[in-house]
Amino acid sequence: MTVSYYSEKFQVPFFECDAQGTMHLSALMDHLVLASEHQLQEFGAGPTQLAAMALGWVTTEYQIEIERLPRQHEFVTAKTGVPQFNKFFCYRDYFLLDEHSHPIVTVHSIWVIMSFATRRMIQLPVAELHLDACSDYSATVVRFPKLVKRDWTAVDYQKDYQVRYFDIDSNRHVNNVHYFDWMLDSLPGDFLRDHQISTMLIRYERETRYGENIVSQTQLTETPALTTAHRITRGTEVAAEADVTWQKRS
Repeated sequence: MTVSYYSEKFQVPFFECDAQGTMHLSALMDHLVLASEHQLQEFGAGPTQLAAMALGWVTTEYQIEIERLPRQHEFVTAKTGVPQFNKFFCYRDYFLLDEHSHPIVTVHSIWVIMSFATRRMIQLPVAELHLDACSDYSATVVRFPKLVKRDWTAVDYQKDYQVRYFDIDSNRHVNNVHYFDWMLDSLPGDFLRDHQISTMLIRYERETRYGENIVSQTQLTETPALTTAHRITRGTEVAAEADVTWQKRS
């Protein structure tokens, strides 16, 4: 079948932008995920319906490619669809389009269903989610590029945080977009002012919960390309890791 795509237009508000008037990556991801929730709601598989079954959608990986981030007051369109799914994984694509329908941000993602009772992933309840109404089943397991293995004995930047009550979402764990802010906030302000993300690969390993102390660590490499490696830890456990490439702001 043809993949069913869902689109919605919005204007970038000033309060979701940085000092240069560029949209925060975390805010951008919020809008893209919101579009997918609206699509799921149409098929009867949105957060409200899943909560009634004590289930929730959880992201395991994002692969992000950015031509540019939108500016404040700019009108853009969030577009999303599910190219395929299998027994355990749902593969969802996101696109942020400018006013000429040109994609300025592309995101590939992997989602699972988590049981609130066990806090573990379960097999996708395809019938209840109506996934076959908007996509096709495929036994193929899609694999994203691997994160670079690193020695974290030394880091270039580090910041400590404590998970706040308002960081928790209806899935009863830290909303995934907060990891973007924790990771990027560890970098110096002048670096963030002068650079924009080109690509980002982020993988979530473990949940973090209210009140936990976490550490955001960053390693910076300038050659052959300007890259940063990030990880969020809670104690001795890794909660999330990411590799980011950067370009100079124009």
